Amino acid sequence: ISKSKNSSKINCKYFIFLLTKYSAIMEIQERKSGKIYSLSSTTAIPEWLSERSRRNLAKRDSQYRHRVTLLQDLEMPVASTKVRQSPDGRFLIVGGTYSPRIRCYELSEMSMKFERYLDSEVVDLLILGEDYGKFAILGADRTVSFHAPYGNHATIRLPTFGRAMAYEKTTCDLLVVSSGKRISSGSMAAGQQATGEVYRFNLDEGRFSEPLAFPSALRQKKVVDGDDARVLQLGGSCIAVSPTHALTAIGAEDGTVRFWDNRVPVGHGPSDNHLSPFLNLDVASATSGYGFFDDATNSGFPGEVTSICFDSSGLHMCAGTRGGNVALYDMRSSKPLFIKEHQYGLPIHTVQFHAGSGTILSSDPKLVKIWNAKGSVTSSSSAGQRRDDWNGGFGDSTDSEGLGGAIGSIVANVEGTADFTHFITSGDSRDPSGQNSGLLLCTGEQSKVQSF
Repeated sequence: ISKSKNSSKINCKYFIFLLTKYSAIMEIQERKSGKIYSLSSTTAIPEWLSERSRRNLAKRDSQYRHRVTLLQDLEMPVASTKVRQSPDGRFLIVGGTYSPRIRCYELSEMSMKFERYLDSEVVDLLILGEDYGKFAILGADRTVSFHAPYGNHATIRLPTFGRAMAYEKTTCDLLVVSSGKRISSGSMAAGQQATGEVYRFNLDEGRFSEPLAFPSALRQKKVVDGDDARVLQLGGSCIAVSPTHALTAIGAEDGTVRFWDNRVPVGHGPSDNHLSPFLNLDVASATSGYGFFDDATNSGFPGEVTSICFDSSGLHMCAGTRGGNVALYDMRSSKPLFIKEHQYGLPIHTVQFHAGSGTILSSDPKLVKIWNAKGSVTSSSSAGQRRDDWNGGFGDSTDSEGLGGAIGSIVANVEGTADFTHFITSGDSRDPSGQNSGLLLCTGEQSKVQSF
């Protein structure tokens, strides 16, 4: 990343030279489709180590002397939880612990720009402007803090704990998915109605709007003292807003994705239709029987939707579940085009479309799985014939691995040295979302932000 075109060409050639020279020192994962270089495989150096000791270490340790540093100080004291890149591609913001803090990096200078301490751990992080001038932080203490270049601008308090955030540009609303309330069978028998909520904070008016509400399915809890206790699970887990049209999708604990159309006019009555979802998509039933979820070692409902995303066209959607499955949908059908299984059976915390390669990136705590989304699928009814593009099905996805292979076929599995918590594809100012980039930045349960 550089300011001038000539120097950027030199930097690219120098980076290729580094990969060639230090490939024996760097951790390399061999795959059929190519090689995956770990750019953060060197051992972390303690912060209390003096500059003189660092210089002496560089003289004695060849691995430390030949290390490749993507960004200076791209790490946290203990662990990192979230990473976001600004829409203009110039800044990177990382949230981590301990103590809770965020760090902003200016990519043109290849170093940290500032650091701010927080009152609680970062649950979610969202950049509202083109650069680091406006961003919101969802805290673990039921707060949302808004930050400006000079520091914390304002803080609001939520009625319940938040889990994820999204910004809806057409209405200027900050949407916060809440954990919801759980009502016991006794309260339900008394006629009490329970609904989950998505809080809406209007950034133009500076006040809360009436929240989006949705009912939830009845789930069974474990038997306690011989009593068959039943509760209503009303929490949402994830949220995504389509980049093409004003469609908001909420993934909930009951395994259902609910959709709201923000183009519906806002009324003033108590039963406004725009506050209730106009469509419910049952992902739990579609993924039932798939995956490797183990009830003995894992807790929770395996069909719970834990991550969701839209592609750039708005016609396709991915939903990851707690049971380690990823369902690919065409928005014109309620049946999934393909269901991808993660063999670890752990919750999918991040899913993302990669338009440049026609793949989907899905991650659980152990790895980031890259698989084909637009490949061809072998039809079982007519041997030898192939259906191209998104006309998918549940055919044999093991054929023709690599880029351009069958839908669902593996391109690569990126494995780290610690559990992953979040990832993004990073680009430059010409490609801020990283849709034509091969650089992965992964936060996790270690001090360094892992990069591949």
